[in-house]
Amino acid sequence: MYATPVAIEKLNLKNIKYLARCTFIITALFLFFQGGRVSASTVDSLQKVLSSRLSQRAAYDQKKVAAIDSIRKDLNRNYASPQQRYQNYDRLLDAYKSYIHDSAYVYCKKLNHTARLLNDPKKINLSKVKMGFVLISAGMFKEGLDTLKLVDGNKLDEKDRLGYLFLQARSHFDLADYDRISDYFVSYNQIGLNYCDSIMKDAQKGSYEYLAAEGLKSIRQQKYLKASRVYEQILNLKQSYQDSAINLSCLSFTYFELKKANLGLENLIRAAIIDNTHSTKEGVALTNLANYLYQQGDIKRAFTYINYAIDDAIFYGARHREAQISNIMPIIQSEKVNGIEKEKSRLTVYASTITVLVIIVIIFAFITLRQLGKLRKADRLIVEKNTDLNNANHSLKTLILELDKSNKSLSRINNKLDEANLIKDEYIGYFFNMHSSYIDKIDKLKRAIEKNIKTQQFSEISYILNKLNINVERENLFYSFDEVFLNLFPEFIGDFNALFEDNNRIELQQHKLLNTELRIFALIRLGINDNETIAKILNYSVNTIYTYKTKVKNRSFIPNDEFEHKIMQIRAVREVVE
Repeated sequence: MYATPVAIEKLNLKNIKYLARCTFIITALFLFFQGGRVSASTVDSLQKVLSSRLSQRAAYDQKKVAAIDSIRKDLNRNYASPQQRYQNYDRLLDAYKSYIHDSAYVYCKKLNHTARLLNDPKKINLSKVKMGFVLISAGMFKEGLDTLKLVDGNKLDEKDRLGYLFLQARSHFDLADYDRISDYFVSYNQIGLNYCDSIMKDAQKGSYEYLAAEGLKSIRQQKYLKASRVYEQILNLKQSYQDSAINLSCLSFTYFELKKANLGLENLIRAAIIDNTHSTKEGVALTNLANYLYQQGDIKRAFTYINYAIDDAIFYGARHREAQISNIMPIIQSEKVNGIEKEKSRLTVYASTITVLVIIVIIFAFITLRQLGKLRKADRLIVEKNTDLNNANHSLKTLILELDKSNKSLSRINNKLDEANLIKDEYIGYFFNMHSSYIDKIDKLKRAIEKNIKTQQFSEISYILNKLNINVERENLFYSFDEVFLNLFPEFIGDFNALFEDNNRIELQQHKLLNTELRIFALIRLGINDNETIAKILNYSVNTIYTYKTKVKNRSFIPNDEFEHKIMQIRAVREVVE
């Protein structure tokens, strides 16, 4: 049984309609006083959790039934022991008291009977307290209070006695709210306040029992700020899930009264989540939540929640809860029906508009199709002409590509011819110059020898011949060749070294133009590829030339079969300038 706040319980048809009209103003005030402590995203997240819990109600109910079945099996196993039987009846009562009222009543009677068998005054009086709880939870206030009058509080321990006093307080508060007649309301409300005072007098200050009585008393006296602080303290203490849901509901009520709407809504949703997670069918959190959402204009959620709430009330068997929900449900249902009718009206307008648009589209489609027929004929002619033009363009492109290839080929040939002419010109001049030099030397040698023969100075002839050094002459020949070649290919050494890693590049001695390795590949660049010819020119054996070439190629990072091709790509000076 929940302690239901008076302001929420007193809502009727008249003031609900009034509150619905004032929704916008109230919401604005709530947001103003709330000061941004709780964000709307928190409420949205909690609503998603609640929706998830509601969708899994069947699974939670099965879990509840499984737990009850387990207790029943334990009861059957230990039925012979009255003490064990009493404990299992108490466990079954605790499982059923917020689940199914009829079953809770049956097991509470058995608990009473077993307590009398045990002849234990404490258990007898405690079972009467629990019977009072079960009866009042079903709205049977007279029967419940008559049962509670039979309880001897002195036979209970301190905790149970305080619980008994708290039940008396809540029962009289609920009865006051249920009767609503002013005289009876004041009387029952005062009795409840007296019980709260008794608890606060006997309980330790700051204990759960003390704070619960203080919070409930503060609500009844409309001291909502004090009540909210008390319930905030209570929720930090250890308590059962039933008590946690009750305290969250009470805290949410105080926040609503203090115009802290988001905080109130957050705690009310938390209470509803706990109720549904533990299959509590007797709770009021879902009913109060549906009522609040209705006032805020969220008819869809309100309708869903109130239907779940009436299902729970019927399942539990609480007549006064059914009556309470029955006062609210028709209003929410009527709003739901009104919303559906408005939706139907909008759909009718949309359907009519769409029908007119479809007719217009059909007319335009007919006109468009006629125009398309004409356009297709024109398109066919255009396509034919485009095809002819494309063919002509293709033929022209093919011809241009062939001409381009021919031009590139001619350009390459011209470059080769230019290079050949360059080499030819340079080396013809070099040839005539060298031969003229040698003819002069031979002529001088001849005259000197003839003169010495005439004068019979034969020793001078031997001296003259010894002065003629073939090696020096060959070095001069090589030097002249190097000068002419580097004049033609000034970048040859740099381009040649570019084919090697840094540690394998050729470094020439001072005043030396080319070495043997460079000279071999210089001859190759001039088109002399035959090893035998190169060997004769450089005065080496064919094997020596082959060995030089192989060593050079092996040092390069260029593959051996591509190396000479790279050498042939080294450009002459006139090609670079051009």
